[in-house]
Amino acid sequence: MPTTSRPPAPPVAPGRLPLIGHALALWRRPLEFLDSLTAYDPIVAAHLGPQPSYVLTGPELVHRVLVGEAASFAKGRSFDKLRPYLGNGLATSEGAFHLRQRRLVQPAFHHGRIAHYVDTMARLAAERADSWRPGQVVDVTLQMLELSLAVVTSTLFSTSLDESAAAEIRRALPVVLRGMYTRVLDPTNLWHRLPTPGNRRLADAHDRLRSAVDRLIHAERAERTGGRPDLLATLLRARDADSGEAMTDRQLHDELITLLVAGTETAAGGLAWLFHELGRHPLVDQRLHQELQDHVELPLTAHQLPRLGHTRRIVDESLRMRNPGGITIRRAITEVELGGYRFPEGTEFIFSALVLHRNPRHFPDPLRFDPDRWLPDRPPVPRGAFVPFGAGHHLCVGESFARTEMMTVVATVASRWRLAPAPGARVRGVMTSTNHPENLLMTVEPRTAPTGP
Repeated sequence: MPTTSRPPAPPVAPGRLPLIGHALALWRRPLEFLDSLTAYDPIVAAHLGPQPSYVLTGPELVHRVLVGEAASFAKGRSFDKLRPYLGNGLATSEGAFHLRQRRLVQPAFHHGRIAHYVDTMARLAAERADSWRPGQVVDVTLQMLELSLAVVTSTLFSTSLDESAAAEIRRALPVVLRGMYTRVLDPTNLWHRLPTPGNRRLADAHDRLRSAVDRLIHAERAERTGGRPDLLATLLRARDADSGEAMTDRQLHDELITLLVAGTETAAGGLAWLFHELGRHPLVDQRLHQELQDHVELPLTAHQLPRLGHTRRIVDESLRMRNPGGITIRRAITEVELGGYRFPEGTEFIFSALVLHRNPRHFPDPLRFDPDRWLPDRPPVPRGAFVPFGAGHHLCVGESFARTEMMTVVATVASRWRLAPAPGARVRGVMTSTNHPENLLMTVEPRTAPTGP
């Protein structure tokens, strides 16, 4: 009786260890490990523990999972591990509840409101840049982390954020971000239960962060100043179109925590990498400064941003080559076929923007920083090949906010200074909850010679 042979299993990424699989590689050298997966097309097995997950390296498969066949997939186990920290906000929620929350949150990111936030973004970026001095060596990653946190807290909470709450958030949030990444990569699900000093610090920081956000919600409800233009006031006013109901305090809390996390380290990592690449490419930087001289009158305003085509392409190229995102996991909720293989219900699939964006099949010479690859006359990239903010129903609700922030910050800072690589500094990429550069020391150089004392 003739038999039909099953297709061979997808290849397995090298470096798999017993029990923990590739978790150690993702912990010790995540960017190098992810970069190595561009050699496989369209799918490769990786293990975050004893069971395989499958990394999608082909953009057409990513598009199917996120858009075309999204109903066959749910969020993976990494989101289950994040839920104790993020609650049931947009990053972790599913189905009808996710859609309801997205509809409630979306108006806070309407283009008209984002245009209003540009004034705040530009003011904070100018204050940061004005605090530097010629010849000063700054840790750009730290500077961008502090700036991004100031931007997100100022636009989220506006005048309702008192200094004690702001300081609490600034102290607690980085600890929570580091702890979240550690928990996601733990293949045993046991480490976070141990009474280690790191776990105690994480628990304490998480409690303090939740308490600070709850105080802000209660204070805003008590004041009932509905005219404020900040995100918190907008979310408080939001009503479900069908039921007319507002968000509960718990729902508000979860969405605010999610926005704080998503809006801080991701933006900071993206901006830090952008300045790193500008420092390595003086000609790109010179074209940027010329565009800013031609089209920007400080303080920057929202109506000036559409004029900055080269600036926008620099942002896109930085998001491509140095995407600050980590990995995203989706779980099949039915049997699926991808890449010529069949997978049972419960199989988990991973995609990484870093892998997709540095694939030489879709981006020639992918490790070359080339903003001109985004010129309008260049061939379009395939669907799913460039997904810096995700796609489909789970496209980041703050995409326009993040792009606007990056353009505003780089235009404001680059109008004043050039950040040059500090002699002897050895920059390397690290992964916590996001991809960001470590030891990014850069020297502040004035664009024009100082005229005063």
